[in-house]
Amino acid sequence: MNSINPGGATNVLGPVDWVTLALDRVSTDKTVVLAMITEKAGSTPRDTGAWILVDHEEAFGTLGGGQLEKMVEEEARKLLCSSVGAYRSIIRYVLGPDANQCCGGTVALALELLDARAATWLEKAQKSLETSPDNAILFPTNDPNAPPRIITMSSSISVTTGTHLQSLHDPRPWLFLFGAGHVGRSICNIASQLPLRLVALDQRNAMRALVPPARNVTVIDMVDSDIGTNQIPDGAAALVMTHSHELDYLLCRALLEKPGLIFIGLIGSHSKAARFRHRFRRDGVDPLLISNLTSPIGENNLSSKEPGVIALSTLTEIMIAFENTNFEKHAKLQFPSGLILEKKGQIQ
Repeated sequence: MNSINPGGATNVLGPVDWVTLALDRVSTDKTVVLAMITEKAGSTPRDTGAWILVDHEEAFGTLGGGQLEKMVEEEARKLLCSSVGAYRSIIRYVLGPDANQCCGGTVALALELLDARAATWLEKAQKSLETSPDNAILFPTNDPNAPPRIITMSSSISVTTGTHLQSLHDPRPWLFLFGAGHVGRSICNIASQLPLRLVALDQRNAMRALVPPARNVTVIDMVDSDIGTNQIPDGAAALVMTHSHELDYLLCRALLEKPGLIFIGLIGSHSKAARFRHRFRRDGVDPLLISNLTSPIGENNLSSKEPGVIALSTLTEIMIAFENTNFEKHAKLQFPSGLILEKKGQIQ
């Protein structure tokens, strides 16, 4: 499995990407501060579990931006420069008077100083991301020096005052994209800013090489129509837009006969969609399954055929489908095994 670093990719960070970011830094003797929202009440920019990772020069992730984030970064850098020796501190803000923000809510945050001594539990957290995504990290917020520990969420854990659980579960749903042409690459580009995990498959080396690198986008060589379709987890969405109508047909038929998908979309005109549906019926595909195909995609009252417009409209359809479905019960599945990985966005 070969990976490449996307260089200066500016895509949004995922909910558990702080683990890799922090481990990379403490492994090279750098010190950073992880700030996590541990409590919230009323209207706030982000929910419990939102985080930023702060070093002396940069900050990664977001607490929603604005004055709150600026204040937390300042407190984190004070902790970086402190000689007191505490590894954890708690701060509370009433957003109106403290941050001059109109939200009006209140938040509490835990600031965790991470240095070389944090590498042990960060390594365990990194392993959990790969093997046990239901796990969480327990931070004893009432003890500034008690080390965090990895816990199994399926076990009987009672969250009490003085503790914070930071989940290692990545709730972002999967989107499988078959075809990395003009529209496909636009979808990859826009999806890099969305809470999705996208797998782009294409048989053409040149097209795969043009997919914009992103942390949440994985590019795979689709050897044949079976590569990818038989590995898609329940609760995922799929888009078909390859260079071949025959390959499109084979992929759509395999996807329609696969239960548990949230959305199946096929690019093309109304006439192409009609021909495909006629052929499905002729080939004995259940009419109820055929009705699960969305084609054309990305209409939404937009007449433009520009790749970016089609991509934006199609992703809107998919995000609405995810929003209306309890996909999170499926999203615990990690990257499907058995796929030939060519390029995966990595966090730098």
